Amino acid sequence: MKQVMIIVRPGCYFKTKQALSDNRFFAMSTKEVLGRGKAFVHFTSGEGKETSAVNEVYENALVAKKLIEMVVPDEAVDSLIQLVLSVNSHGTEGDGKIFVLPVEESIRIHTGETGEDALV
Repeated sequence: MKQVMIIVRPGCYFKTKQALSDNRFFAMSTKEVLGRGKAFVHFTSGEGKETSAVNEVYENALVAKKLIEMVVPDEAVDSLIQLVLSVNSHGTEGDGKIFVLPVEESIRIHTGETGEDALV
């Protein structure tokens, strides 16, 4: 099993969530996060939105993103990654990140099911 952490732009969140659901990836946790990558962040004066406008104001600030966390069987990881890339890859900095981590065990508290049986 793997934990997949998906960080996307807020504007892509609902489209990503719908694509996941349409492809039978139902179980997930989501939250709003702030962060930044290696690129400098530019904003228009005080609006807090990423932009490439001519009248930019430079700030080294954090940017609002959405984090989707999922635990999936090993064999589902590649298709999950390709799905997320197809929805979120626009060829620009800030499109997001995907992290894949190993999961040693999963336990459904209600039934006591373990391993992949506890995932869905």
